[in-house]
Amino acid sequence: MEYLLSIQSLSLVLLLSGIGLAFFGIRLSGWILGWILLTGALLLQGFRSMLSYLIEHGGADAATYSVVNDWMGLGFALLIVGSMHLMREVFARHRLAEERLRVIAAAAQDAIIMMDNKGRIAFWNEAAHRIFGYAEQEAKGRKLHELIVPEPYRVEFEKGLDVAGAAARGSVIGRTLELAGLRKDGTEIVTEHSISGVSIDRKWHTICIVRDITERKHFEERIRHLANYDNLTALPNRTLFYDRLNQAINLAQRNRHEMALLYLDLDRFKSVNDTRGHDAGDAVLKGAADRIQAQVRESDTVARIGGDEFAVILPKIGSSQDAAIVAEKIIDALCASFSFGDEAQGDIEIGASIGIAIFPRDGADMDALFKAADSAMYKAKLLGNSFSFCAA
Repeated sequence: MEYLLSIQSLSLVLLLSGIGLAFFGIRLSGWILGWILLTGALLLQGFRSMLSYLIEHGGADAATYSVVNDWMGLGFALLIVGSMHLMREVFARHRLAEERLRVIAAAAQDAIIMMDNKGRIAFWNEAAHRIFGYAEQEAKGRKLHELIVPEPYRVEFEKGLDVAGAAARGSVIGRTLELAGLRKDGTEIVTEHSISGVSIDRKWHTICIVRDITERKHFEERIRHLANYDNLTALPNRTLFYDRLNQAINLAQRNRHEMALLYLDLDRFKSVNDTRGHDAGDAVLKGAADRIQAQVRESDTVARIGGDEFAVILPKIGSSQDAAIVAEKIIDALCASFSFGDEAQGDIEIGASIGIAIFPRDGADMDALFKAADSAMYKAKLLGNSFSFCAA
């Protein structure tokens, strides 16, 4: 009998310890509290079985059975109360964690989108609504590629996010990609996707954190343009010109054909700035750039080297005469009057002097060719409104 009472006392101690820990908010794992309560319940059940056996075989009297049975009833009552409190605590923690996740997702500036293992949208935060224009109820249950990806890229995007099956991973999982995006109103944007995956109930879910980088890409493009193009005429600047010239020389060398470099300086331009002002000078430069471009092929390069100096790359010519024809056309175009609608100021008359260097005859590399064209230009400038080849 003393053995039975010891078992009952231990079970009650375990029950009361678990309940006390739960009620006093001591932060133990739900697993630990659950095991404490379960152990107490199992001990009580074992005690009840043993007591029933003793009653059947005369090992305990009715009075003892009555007292012990009352204690056992109290123990089960405490077990039920403790279990209910524990369940309520666990559910409350889950609700708190879910609410915290929702608050964080709502405050995020980036779109947070989760797809289930069928590729359907299961979570869509406020930033996703702001970026793409779809409310949460419109987005949930739909395929992501059908919603935010322009038509030409949908098949490839869907293959990359293929998550069918319990553990399948798409080829883009764990990567950050720049992709074309589509808003609800049909506007195309540039988006950056950080893609990861997580297994929920042994099924693979994909999480996309999406950022609208359209403005950033426009800014980067503007920086690249400023680095390679003249701000006034929009022609390639000296940096891009040297790159194009190097490419043209390499191509001509590889294919064993000739190419030509025309180095051009505007005549009488300084007097335009001195007498008409810099606004008139800028207008002449822009007009000159347009006229030069109109005389060459699309494959040719026209660049502003600096001040009133321009250069033209003819990447492939049949003979020196081809370069001479282009030079004559440019001079004729620039000798025509420039009129900007100011009758009081009148038309502006300028001209041009052009030096021509032929690869590989006049130079075997970029520096030699440029120096040859520059020398020929100064030779032409002595005559005025003319062109000259580099002396052989």
